Formats: sequence, structure tokens, C-alpha cells
Amino acid sequence: MTAGSGATTGTPPSSRAADSFVALLRDSVSVARFHIVLIAMAATVTFGWLMTGRYLVVLALVGGADWFVINLLNRITDLAEDLRNGIPGTERVARARRGFQTVAVATLVVSTAVTAWLWPAVLPARLAVQLIGLGYNYRVVPTHRGLSRFKEIYFLKNFMSAVLFVFTGFVYPLLAAPRAMSWHAVALLAAFFVCFELSYEILYDFRDLDGDRAEGIPTYPVVHGARGARWIIDGLLAASAALLVGGLIGGVIGVREALMIAAPVAQIAFYRPRLRRGLTPRDCILLTHVGTIQLVVYLMGNAAWLALGLPANIML
Repeated sequence: MTAGSGATTGTPPSSRAADSFVALLRDSVSVARFHIVLIAMAATVTFGWLMTGRYLVVLALVGGADWFVINLLNRITDLAEDLRNGIPGTERVARARRGFQTVAVATLVVSTAVTAWLWPAVLPARLAVQLIGLGYNYRVVPTHRGLSRFKEIYFLKNFMSAVLFVFTGFVYPLLAAPRAMSWHAVALLAAFFVCFELSYEILYDFRDLDGDRAEGIPTYPVVHGARGARWIIDGLLAASAALLVGGLIGGVIGVREALMIAAPVAQIAFYRPRLRRGLTPRDCILLTHVGTIQLVVYLMGNAAWLALGLPANIML
């Protein structure tokens, strides 16, 4: 008996079971991309509160279910690319592909029943989200070269993902509760969010650069090179900040909303040194969690401000 086999047979069954559970949990978090689900839910609660004055937590869970389904189907359809990029959990998806498809369908059915019960007006928007998700993951989008996926079409790869976030973070709350903010302010915040969110998308494309190049996926880093893509990221972050400053000066939004300028500033400080040394999947996940934490802190700070009896907003 070799030393290696002795170590294996000597491991207590309880320890092996614990290790297997930890591995399953780690792969599940990676496969479902829970960091994306969490930031989508946090965005729904945050922007929903700004636009309606209500904390739409249950609605955020519905939006999270949509993102869970889309992400899960994306992992199923992108097995070759994810294997090339070394994305954790891909082997498990390959082994249990049908089981993951069943989970996605079950999640969609249950969340749709909840939506029909609580917010029937949101159902058409949810259908639109799932149709876009279908076009993102499967070749059903007509182009001059035949059917394709949004993911395989330049510009639309990133932009349609941002559209999905606008649906779950802005459209869902506006359909679920009365609006308490002007349409000009809503439009400005949505434009800010799209610019900011697109910077995330391009950073994620840096992480998958080798696999995307091999699979012929026309991401910004593949098409424009690392330097060009970095300029695009900086331009998007500058545009998101400029929208908030312009909206504050123009009286469209108040100081409360303009405080979100901290997000693009933090993003630049976070990504620049990491991009120079090579962006990793761990960096992207951490960056997403930082975004979620910023949204939660923003909500908590505003709640504390209001609890002290201070003005809800300050307009210039």
C-alpha cells in the first residue's frame, strides 16, 4: 500500500463527507454565480427604494430567481468555454447537466407563481427578461449570418446583460409599486446604472479573454485589445459620474442620489492595479461583492440618516 492510498483509506468517513459537502457548496456557488444574483437583488432593493420609497425585498428575490435561472442556463450552454477558462464547478455541470436544467425550470415555475400572486403586473416584464436570457444563451437571435446568441454578437453581448439589470432593478419595482420619483430622475439613474454596469461586463471579459478569443466571442478586449478595452471602461465610469454630477447641478436628482458617485470612484481604485497584474476570476467576484456591500451600506446609511430626523434629500 502506498503512502497516498493509506492516507486516503485512513480518512474518517465523516471527514470525507464534510469535504464533499464543502466542495459541493463551493461548486454550487460558482455554478449559480451567486455574486451576480446578490448584486442584482441589492440593486432591486436600492433603486426600488429610491424610486418608490419601499423596500421591495420579496420582489428582489423574484429578480434574483430570474438571474439564477439565466446564469445556470449560461453555465450549461458554455461548458466548452468554461472548461477552457478553468471556471470552478464546470465539471459538475457537465456530469449533472439534466439535473441543473430541472432546477432552473423548477425555480422559474415557483417564482412565476409567486409573481402572479403578488404582482401580476410584473409578469410581462419577467417574460421579457427570460426571452432576453434565452437569446443570450441559445442561438435564437436572427442575424445576417443566421441564428446566433446575444453573447456572440459584438456590443449586444454586454448591452443586453445591462438591459436585464435595468429590468430587474428598475422596471420590476416601477411595475410593483407607485412611483415616488420624477421620470427624469428615474431615466438619469438608469443611464448611470447602465454605464456603470457595462464597466463590470468588460472587466469580466478580461477574466475570460483566452477562452473568448479561442471561441471567437467578440468581446471588447478581444476586438479592441487590452488597452482599448481599458479606455472604454474608464470612459463608462467617467460617464456614470458625469451623469450624477450633471443631474445634481441641474436639479434632476439630489445629494442622496449623487452620493452614488462613490461607486465609479471605488471601481477605478479597485480594478486598475489588478488589471495591470492580470485580472483573475477571484478579483471579479470580489469586485461584485464590493458593489453589493456598497449598495447595502448606502441603504443602511440612508435609513440611519432618516431615523435621525434629517432631510430625506437635499436639492441644489
